Amino acid sequence: MTQDNAGKFEQKVIELSTPGHASYGQHMSRDEVKQFLSPSPAVSDRIIAWLRAENVPASSIKLDGQWISFTVPISQAEQMLKTEFFYLHQQDEERIAIRTLGYSVPRDLHRHIQLIQPTTLFGNLVPQRNFIFKPNAVTPEQLAAGCDVTIIPDCLRDLYGIDNTTTRPEWRNRLGISGFLEQYARHADFDEFLRHYAQSHTDANFSVVSINGGQDDQLSMSDSVEANLDVQYSIPLADEVLATFYSTGGRGPVVPEITHPDATESSNEPYLEQLHYLLNLPDEELPAVLSNSYGENEQSLPPSYLNATCSLFAQLGARGVSILFGSGNAGPGSSCVRNDGTNQTRFLPVYPASCPFVTAVGGTYGINPERAVSFSGGGFSEVFPRPQYQDQAVKGYLGHLGSRWNGLYNATGRGYPDVSAQAANFIVRDHGEWISVGGTRFVVGRSSERKNNELTAYSASTPVIAGIVSRLNSALIAQGKPRMGFLNPWLYSQGQTGLTDIVLGSSTGCQRNLGDARVRNASWDATKGWDPVTGLGTPLFRTLVKLTMSNDHV
Repeated sequence: MTQDNAGKFEQKVIELSTPGHASYGQHMSRDEVKQFLSPSPAVSDRIIAWLRAENVPASSIKLDGQWISFTVPISQAEQMLKTEFFYLHQQDEERIAIRTLGYSVPRDLHRHIQLIQPTTLFGNLVPQRNFIFKPNAVTPEQLAAGCDVTIIPDCLRDLYGIDNTTTRPEWRNRLGISGFLEQYARHADFDEFLRHYAQSHTDANFSVVSINGGQDDQLSMSDSVEANLDVQYSIPLADEVLATFYSTGGRGPVVPEITHPDATESSNEPYLEQLHYLLNLPDEELPAVLSNSYGENEQSLPPSYLNATCSLFAQLGARGVSILFGSGNAGPGSSCVRNDGTNQTRFLPVYPASCPFVTAVGGTYGINPERAVSFSGGGFSEVFPRPQYQDQAVKGYLGHLGSRWNGLYNATGRGYPDVSAQAANFIVRDHGEWISVGGTRFVVGRSSERKNNELTAYSASTPVIAGIVSRLNSALIAQGKPRMGFLNPWLYSQGQTGLTDIVLGSSTGCQRNLGDARVRNASWDATKGWDPVTGLGTPLFRTLVKLTMSNDHV
């Protein structure tokens, strides 16, 4: 149902997350969020009355805050919505979904209904993958090389000043790791990785929760690099933390575009399914940090879906969850072609990184000095306006940019990424092999041949930041303070002094699936201050701890 007080709620989330505000750190409970956002009883009663008039059994109708769920046969849904549903078969992946091309609701209810699912959203959630070059075998020399050649957890601890201390597991400091697209984190690979590269954490573990039919297939021979990367780096860096891998089944929606032209590639929408599951968890079971290594072009999602899911991310932030998303792997955009029928050339922002209520993570490489990596995604949302918390920082970059790329981006949109971390040459254990994962998303090589010879891209920087934020939460909780929660207002005020500003390097983009680049030399530069390649910079852990300890929580 439509939120009449959505603006007030978003302002509430900002206040809870802004140092110096009287409400800073006073995170809301599950019931408080639902009560704040629930529409008036008159609205929900009218919608439920319509459902009952359409012979939906009362026992099937569930009112949960702003959402009403119910179960009916397809034939009854067709009659209610005055439409026809079809079986849609995606042949290459043997998936079948039921969708319609349109639907109708009573005129007097239209303005009260934001979204009905599953109906018209077609799609394929994709981990932002680029195909750049063929992988090479990882040699023993590479496995034994220093941090200027390969990255392991100790390299990140040294680079970012992460103390190698341990803390006691605490229910208020749970780490959540999202898994989509049948990516399964393998316990055997995790244990072997710890024995080699995180020996002080060999007793670490993670549980698996299934959402929307998500599986935990430990014997699958399918690609599991993303999932293994995420758990193998976030958990050791987080130290003693209660970690959960959320395996979410289904696919996300996509509006056809040049890189995904087939609208019939469809299944359930995993963001909505995962978000509904998380928001219904009791407060003591909710993760304090949620690491996500997935995303898609913002234009590939319907506006109603963008607004609905971004609002749900805000609700998690209100409850004290730090939500992290990779910023993408194609610089200012992949194809850089609009899908609205105009074929206009345009930089293409990535979602959910473009949602102002998540923290987007870009990529760097190199040790001394640290530089922006060329594929680090970034830019400006076409849907979400620039939030006040980053207004000054983004205006500084736009002043530096001047007239360059005028007409190719939305200068008033939400800028991303917010922060960055190392994103190249990570050693990962996958299916009993050592591989090297580079970039915010790409595999540099494998230690032996596998059937997939294409270079695919993975998110390395996001789990790094997730582990660091979890460790900050441990320090806060040990001092009796609230956990970090929604990070961005703090990052753009006090927190930025605990980050290393990255001023070298640039991103590149506008090349995917089009042969020659559609925009010659399309790029964003890393500059002093915030930029759409590395955000505010990379973490200085010890300084960040001091800053969090100095926060005034009420």
